[in-house]
Amino acid sequence: MSAASIAAARDLLTRQHQGTLVKLCGLHRPEDVAAANAAAPDLVGFVVDFPRSHRNVPAADLPVLSAGVDPAIVRVGVFVDEDPASVAALVAAGAIDACQLHGHEDEAYLARLRAELAAAGVPDAPVIQAFRVRSAEDVSRAQASGADVILLDNGQGTGQRFDWSLVSGVGRPFVLAGGLDPNNVAEAIAATHPLAVDMSSGVETDGTKDQAKMRAAVAAVRSAR
Repeated sequence: MSAASIAAARDLLTRQHQGTLVKLCGLHRPEDVAAANAAAPDLVGFVVDFPRSHRNVPAADLPVLSAGVDPAIVRVGVFVDEDPASVAALVAAGAIDACQLHGHEDEAYLARLRAELAAAGVPDAPVIQAFRVRSAEDVSRAQASGADVILLDNGQGTGQRFDWSLVSGVGRPFVLAGGLDPNNVAEAIAATHPLAVDMSSGVETDGTKDQAKMRAAVAAVRSAR
């Protein structure tokens, strides 16, 4: 099952699309998973072993939690400077279908991660690398990444948007994150034409995932396609 879901994840993230994909991130409770299944995004994300986040999911708890995700939805593990072998082990165990890196990972880290994924028997697992955008130089650095997909964000879960005009020259598919919610995501798509949009705090109320907002966010993206 892991090989099939990984292949589906790679196909979703690398093929041409008629419209923008939508990812709902920061699921950490069974009820969050149920709400995501009802909203039916293309991808969901889990923040793994990062206790500073209130959305943290311990690696030991991830397999059970992620098993509840609808098989049609790609499951992404979000990591911050995690040991590459630990990341690969979660992919190989079938807990996630793709990896998203949100720390200080560099090209050497990417090479180690790909080697660990290959050694674990899951060489095709897609790798997404996040970049904090403050300037055109940040965008240039992101464009040079060896990851399969780049994610452009304001920061680690700040819930704030950055200057979208900075992404006008991006020459590769990217995921847009930072300050997106059901009310502004259509505007963001029209302004930046991303491969996907990623929402977390924008689909929460008082720090907790809000099923109505999750449904509204997905509907807004689908309408903007």
